[in-house]
Amino acid sequence: MKKRFLMLCISLVFTLTTLMPISVFADKAQIETPVPSKLTVMGDSIAAGFGLQGYSKKDLSKCRSYANILAEMYTEELKDECGFELANVAVSGDTSTQLLEHIQKGQFDDALKDSNCVIISIGGNDVLELFLEFLRDNMQLNKDSKLKDVVDQVSDLKVVLDGLNDLKDKMDVALEGFENNLEVLIDEIQSRTDGVIIFQTLYDPLNGYDHAFMFQGISKDKIGKLDEIIKEHSVDENGSTRYLVCDIYEAFYEKGTELTNIKAMDIHPNAAGHELIAKCLDETVRTQTYTYEPKDDELSSGEDTAASASSYDKSADASGEAVPEDVNDDDSDKIRLGISIAAVALAGGAVAVLILTREKKKK
Repeated sequence: MKKRFLMLCISLVFTLTTLMPISVFADKAQIETPVPSKLTVMGDSIAAGFGLQGYSKKDLSKCRSYANILAEMYTEELKDECGFELANVAVSGDTSTQLLEHIQKGQFDDALKDSNCVIISIGGNDVLELFLEFLRDNMQLNKDSKLKDVVDQVSDLKVVLDGLNDLKDKMDVALEGFENNLEVLIDEIQSRTDGVIIFQTLYDPLNGYDHAFMFQGISKDKIGKLDEIIKEHSVDENGSTRYLVCDIYEAFYEKGTELTNIKAMDIHPNAAGHELIAKCLDETVRTQTYTYEPKDDELSSGEDTAASASSYDKSADASGEAVPEDVNDDDSDKIRLGISIAAVALAGGAVAVLILTREKKKK
């Protein structure tokens, strides 16, 4: 009889300790949303909103940039769920080398922490700054110049063409550097967040601006190569997605004068350009689903909660809409159940040990 009871105790301990991890260590419910609860935007002056009314280098929230447009949309959409947070760490004038340095020095670690979506705009200064340098050095460009006037003043076409050939070589070198930086840049970001990464292509501000016909060929060629690099590196050697590409170039095609300030010798998007970029990015964002983890006391409250990392969702439908999973388990019930099971298991184990000790003493 004692042996049977002993075996029963041992069986009970084994069964309960097997079940205990399932109850105690069960994952908290992950709630899905169609947009991220924390969005990080990084890159150059395009992402910062340079040239827009209200733009301030010290406070990027004062202008209606595409980052702020998205923040306004997502704040409203998630106000009754987890809330929304935007971290815009874009730096006007940054090249891909400078962005990489910021990340490697840990300057953007806080922004990337817990971010479930990262949007990047970089590469324009790698090539376009060389173009502006050429205009300054060869075509008497100043801060008040308009491109049409500069082109009309050209007297020695041969000098300009020779300069353009030299510019092409410099741009090719810059593109090689951008490609090398891009590989490291994505690795560095992925080491800091599991969030979805979206990389913007660069639009061509001269496309559709006939007064810039002399430069349209080189602009189309070099910006085209930059965008090819962005697209080619979006998948790894196994064909797996490293980041998503939002094709801003295609959205701006032949609309340079409508969507940028190019007539005033400013390549940056105007207000209409930022609205369109926001629309394109929003469509790309919604091809994925995002999750957040509710706090123990907020499972149904809709108050702010911490964002959790998201991964690429291959099964999202065309609109990016995801059906939220129902929350069926209450974490506090799991904990109480786990404690009860643990107590019973320990009691059973103690009884078993006591019986074994007594049996040994009798022998």
